[in-house]
Amino acid sequence: MSREGFRRSLRGKGPLSLKTHPSKKREGEILHVAKSPVVTMAPTTPIYDGIRIMTREGFRRIPIANPGTRTLEGVVTATDVINYLGGGKKFQIIQRKFRGNFFKAINEPIKIIMTKKVVSVKTSAKISEAIELMKQRNLGGLPVVDDEKRVMAIITERDIANMFADRLSGETVARLMSEKVVTALPKTTIFEVAKTITTQGFRRLPIISEDKLIGIITAMDIIRFFGSGEVFKYLRSGTITQVLNTLALEIATKEVATIKPNEDVGQAAKIMQEKNIGALPVVKNEKLVGIITERDFFKIIE
Repeated sequence: MSREGFRRSLRGKGPLSLKTHPSKKREGEILHVAKSPVVTMAPTTPIYDGIRIMTREGFRRIPIANPGTRTLEGVVTATDVINYLGGGKKFQIIQRKFRGNFFKAINEPIKIIMTKKVVSVKTSAKISEAIELMKQRNLGGLPVVDDEKRVMAIITERDIANMFADRLSGETVARLMSEKVVTALPKTTIFEVAKTITTQGFRRLPIISEDKLIGIITAMDIIRFFGSGEVFKYLRSGTITQVLNTLALEIATKEVATIKPNEDVGQAAKIMQEKNIGALPVVKNEKLVGIITERDFFKIIE
C-alpha cells in the first residue's frame, strides 16, 4: 500500500484523524496539548543563564518575552546556543565583537542570538494548524500567544507525538524512518558535532564504530555540557578550545534505546514517550539502518 493509501485508510478508521479527536469540537483545543505555564526568558537574560535554564528545565526551545507585558519578542533554541558557541555563523560574533573572549560572550544578553521573526500560533488555533506550520517551516515547536501576542504556552513535536502515542499503529518503522543517517565516530569532537548540527539542521547524531551503534549525541547533551560547572571554569578562563575538542562520545548517551525496522511505529512512539526522547536509531543485525524521529510521525498524522 502506498503511504497516501495508508493515510486514507487511517482516515477511514479514524485513529489518527484530528477530525475525530474529541477536543476538536472546542475552541482553543491547542491549550489542552501545549505546555502551560510556559518557561520564558527576558531579552536581557545573560546567555549563560539561558544555558542553565535550558539545562535545568530540559527544554531545547524557549520563548523570549518582555518581562513586563509577556509579549513575544523572539525564541532561542539549543541550536542557536550551539551555533554561537562554536558551531556556526553566530560564532563570528564572539570572534568579531569579543576577540574570542568567551566569558564576555556568554554574559551578553540572549537577544543577540535569538530568532526575532518567530512563527507562533494563537490560543484559538486548532492542533492541525500547529502541525501544518511545523511541517511547512521545519520547526520543532511553536509559542502559543493570545490576541495581544502574550506568551501563554508552547507546543512541540513531542507534545503532539505523545498525544498520538497510543493511536499510532499499522505501519512499520521502515516505512517512516530516514535511511540516510548522518553519524559521528568515536573520535569526533563536540566542535565537529556542533558544526554538523548547525549547518545540516540535525538535532542528534548516532555514534558508530565498525558499523555498530555505540552512542548518540544530541543538541541538548551539548547544552547540558556547556551548562556544567566544570565547563564554566573553562569558559570563564576563555579556554573554549579545550572544551570544544572534548570527544562527543564522552558526553553522549551510551545505553541507546533502539528499534528494529519491521516493528510497528506504535512501539516506537511508546518507547519515545516512556524514555522522554525524540528519536530512535533503527538497527538490524546490530547495524544502523536508519533513524525514526517524532517529526516522522507527522507523515501519518493529519
